[in-house]
Amino acid sequence: MTLPQLYEKVSLRSYAEIRYVNGRPEGYGSGSPFSMGLNSLVTKNMASFVRNLRIWGEWKETDLDELSQGRVPDTTMMLNIVVRAAVDKMVKLESFSWELSAKLLKTVYQGLALRTSLTSLAIKFPSSRAPRPTVVIPPMPNLRYFRAEGMDPLCYPDDISVLLVGSKKLEDLRLHWSPRMRNEAEPSLSLLTYFGKCFAAQYQIPLKHIALQNFYGPNNSEFDRVYDSKKLESVTLINSLGGANGNPLTVYFDDTWDMTYLDLSLSVKMMRSDAVGRPHIDLISRLSGLEELYVVDPKNNLWSQSMSGTPKQSPGYETHLLGKDYIHVITSKQGSTMRHLLLSNQWSLSAEDLSLLVRSCPNLSQLGLAVEKNSPQFLRLLVPFLPKLFALRLLNPTNTCSANTDTNLVDADDEAHIRGIGRNSWQVGYESLKWIGVGERVFELGDVYQTEGERGDMESRRQVRRVPLSAVKHVEIWKLDAMEIRSGPCTDWKIMPLKVIPAA
Repeated sequence: MTLPQLYEKVSLRSYAEIRYVNGRPEGYGSGSPFSMGLNSLVTKNMASFVRNLRIWGEWKETDLDELSQGRVPDTTMMLNIVVRAAVDKMVKLESFSWELSAKLLKTVYQGLALRTSLTSLAIKFPSSRAPRPTVVIPPMPNLRYFRAEGMDPLCYPDDISVLLVGSKKLEDLRLHWSPRMRNEAEPSLSLLTYFGKCFAAQYQIPLKHIALQNFYGPNNSEFDRVYDSKKLESVTLINSLGGANGNPLTVYFDDTWDMTYLDLSLSVKMMRSDAVGRPHIDLISRLSGLEELYVVDPKNNLWSQSMSGTPKQSPGYETHLLGKDYIHVITSKQGSTMRHLLLSNQWSLSAEDLSLLVRSCPNLSQLGLAVEKNSPQFLRLLVPFLPKLFALRLLNPTNTCSANTDTNLVDADDEAHIRGIGRNSWQVGYESLKWIGVGERVFELGDVYQTEGERGDMESRRQVRRVPLSAVKHVEIWKLDAMEIRSGPCTDWKIMPLKVIPAA
């Protein structure tokens, strides 16, 4: 009864160094927990229960000089053989994630291609520049989700072009390149490298979601040929298509990516990007029925170390005015359909902005924004006019150019926030509101209760308690506010979480 539940999700982490527990190395009297976990999957009957397999961490490769002699070291070869043996026994395997510092070899790819149950594949390529074999990844018949991280032409990444043209059910594609090319203005990437076979076959991938991060290369009207615009539902662009700042080092190629001419269908429901600017505004204005918009701040990385470069940003008066243009296009073009909205903390919204936003977007269920110092009280009065509001996040403003910018939003202690939220959120119109974020703090709202007031009479209050950030990792205005592409809108298949705590 218990084995199928215990082994449905397996996460094996390898460490470069020996770890000690009570003075003894892990695996004392046997092998490392990583190797013994693989041993159990290969030699026992548990592999048949596995649906999600994640292999990650640091793999200590020995005999690296063999790579320069044209031979794969035995340690890496044996690792891939053992993983292949385990995969062959996983008849129910749905999700496979390889995030190890060693290279995945052809023998494992061939085994994965035989698993007709496999719908999700994530590969992280190592950053080592030692000569390694480059594998042409075969098509996988029922693959729906594919993520590749750390692609760098100088680090021997595998060829994904055959996978892309041959996996006909692929719906979610997320590609992450090393930030090195963009940081060094090295024009070594081309869309033809990855989608050339699709172009030759005149095949447009039927994607529902596409995400690009750190791409630096020219666009010769090729990007619109990658996907079927009639089926695309969501787009994520992080540090790509010009990045967030218009770096003069990369402008020559970035100018070939003009958002104004991107062929995004009216079916697009979600956009997430850090590329704030006029072209982005024009793109939003051309869409119809946009439901979710997330403006990601490169400096605000909630969940993990950034997988991007570190672009410089200097909020100023022009940025503040840009925020008003965003408010105008959102309220005039997308207001009636907007459900989730995360704005930049560089834009401090006035009472007038808030009033326009609430009137135009009555269906908001999640809202994240920064406000001017005189606006929080006004926002409290407007919340009841958003009957579907489930999560409200007040960002700490970073734009100090406005005289009304409140830079002390999060200075109050927890007790002050708990008292204020509890006193103001029990009225009619607040029933749906469950989460309130103030800066980096998160508060959960509970039931309404009665308590004795200062005058001795009974008063209504809302139960409020502070919770860790992890409590809202499923709420999109927090979950998607990160410079990475792992998080996304798709829930049809199991995707490994951002952070996995290994067993002791």
